[in-house]
Amino acid sequence: MNELIEFHRGWMIEVSVIEDGLRLCCRSPLREKLVDPIAYQNYQLAMTAAIQLIDQLFACQSLRQVLREFYEAEYLTFEEWQQLGRSLDFASRHQFMQLPS
Repeated sequence: MNELIEFHRGWMIEVSVIEDGLRLCCRSPLREKLVDPIAYQNYQLAMTAAIQLIDQLFACQSLRQVLREFYEAEYLTFEEWQQLGRSLDFASRHQFMQLPS
């Protein structure tokens, strides 16, 4: 099998065979593309990583919404809101590369 395609939360997960293992790429319905630079040894590891990535992105989106609501309700200052938003940006991208579609 040269390529495996699965879906999770509307995202398409592609696991492709490369020289040194398996490469994973996730694509959103809005054409966002996330590529993992790690070569995985088996399909299960690659799929688990992809599902965790997608779940992490959904969690970050939910947290961003909560932060926005807290800022609008004046529970957070503008600086706090920005810093917390930046920390979510880092958390959602530290392991995977986001590429243009």
